[in-house]
Parts: sequence; structure tokens; C-alpha cells
Amino acid sequence: MATNDDIKACLGPEVAKYAANKHRGGSSGNKGTRYEDFFMAYRVAQAVAAIVNDPAHKDPTVKGQCGGLVDDLRIATPDSTKYFQLKNQEKVGWSAGEHPIATDFEYQKVLSDHLKEPSPSTTLVVACATLAAALEKNIPASISGHTTVEHFPWHPTPNRLVLEFPELQAHLSLLSHTEAPSLDVLSAVFGMLLIACLNHPDGASAGEIAETAAKQHPGQLRPLPATEDWESYLAVDFRQALAVVHGLVYSVKRGFFHWSGFGTSGVFGSSVLSEEFKQFQNDIVQRQPKTFEEFEEVLP
Repeated sequence: MATNDDIKACLGPEVAKYAANKHRGGSSGNKGTRYEDFFMAYRVAQAVAAIVNDPAHKDPTVKGQCGGLVDDLRIATPDSTKYFQLKNQEKVGWSAGEHPIATDFEYQKVLSDHLKEPSPSTTLVVACATLAAALEKNIPASISGHTTVEHFPWHPTPNRLVLEFPELQAHLSLLSHTEAPSLDVLSAVFGMLLIACLNHPDGASAGEIAETAAKQHPGQLRPLPATEDWESYLAVDFRQALAVVHGLVYSVKRGFFHWSGFGTSGVFGSSVLSEEFKQFQNDIVQRQPKTFEEFEEVLP
């Protein structure tokens, strides 16, 4: 990631001064929830969902307000370096203003090449789908080799964004602790990721951000790395004790213990990896419930 000295050495003192002022302006405005914050949390959800689908998928490093000329978000893996500039305005053009977006994108590519960053690319993100299509159609030739345009909708609250954005819902569904989460649950998961992103101002991997979210709000996010062998975390004597409980049906899905019987059901509030669940297993083994009612009495 570029420092001001890197920019000065590569592009000269005037560009370095402009980049420093640009970054200061972005940082000072980054209070509360903003378009950039929502996009960062969305990208983290997307990355972690990809890891859930394929544990071999690379876990990218994510950093907001990253410095440089295209500085709203940087997502990097050993194979690629992606820079994003976000514009939540009705009118956006490539060449407008004292410091045109196209020039910033051109400078960013030169700077990334100077730093030998792998496969650098630049993306302009806008809130209007029609505007995105127009900008994509008119990408200047000087940056077309490394630039794309992305539409990311703007809504004033995280809940509304989740409700109105099916692609985000799909990513969050893979991260939830239940297999058929409600929209309320998805909104809660997104809110957790949003707060976790803000708690990593110096950047972190998407997986680390998800772990931070899970620690802050136990019982909402599935544990990582994803596996289908969660029942192996149940002690043998625990399973033996549950086997004699009349009417009890249980399973372990997404790292959480699910139980049902006689018209009632529930999910243990902490994952099977937690100390709370280990204590629950010990309590079941110790008390050896025989009826469903006795099992429920052991539940916290």
C-alpha cells in the first residue's frame, strides 16, 4: 500500500500533496455510517461467502481510506490489487472537475506498477444503475485496460440496503448461523460486519473481520472455516446421553446445535466451539436426562 513518500517518488510532490489532502478529507468525513462503509461491509460479506463456498478461496486484505489516488477501498490478495472509488452522486463524469476521476485512475495504475503490486485494477462505484452503464460505456482509452464500473445501490440505513439488495442477501445467507435466515437475521449479520469493519481502521483480512463480528455478537455468524463435519465436535458421552432422551431430535448445522421435540425447537445460543456449549455438554452428561422435559431443564 502506498505511502505519501511513494507517491512523491513516483508522481512528484504536487500529486503527493493532492493525495494527502484527498485522504485527509475522506478520513475526516468517515464518521458514522456512509456509502463507503456499506460497500466495504458488502465486499467483506462477498469475500467470506466465497470462502464458505470454497475454503481454498483466497482471503483478501480489505482496507478503507487506503491512501493513494483511488483510495476509498483496497482489496488485495497475492494475485491481485483492486482499488475502488465511490461516488454517491447523481452526476459523475470521467473528466469533470479540477482533479478528474480518469486522471486519478491513471495515476493509481502508474503508482501500483511502481510499487510492483500484482494485477492492479481500478473500479468506479456509483449508486445509480443507469449512470453506471453510461460510465462503463464511456471509459476513457487511457484507463480502459484496468478500469471497470460497478453499480452499488444507496439506501440510508443498513436494514433498507439488505431488504432491497438480493445479491447482498445471498452472501449474508451463507454467513448466518441458520440455513433459512429471515430478513431480520440477515440485517443483523450485515450490521455486525459493518461494525467489525469500522473496528479495523488499519485494515484486516475479510476472515479476520468476520471473526471480530462473531466475537462481538456470539450466536449469529457461522464459525469459520466452514465444514460439514460439525457433529465430530460433540463428545461421545454427550451423544450417548442424548440418545436415550425420548422424543428428542438434534443436529449440528453451520456449527450450531439444533434441537426439536414435541412441537418445540431451538438453537443453542453459542457455537459448538464455545466454552458455553462445552459446559452444556458436561451438564447433560452429568444429569443424564431421560425425558424431553428433563433435557429442556438443562438448557441455559
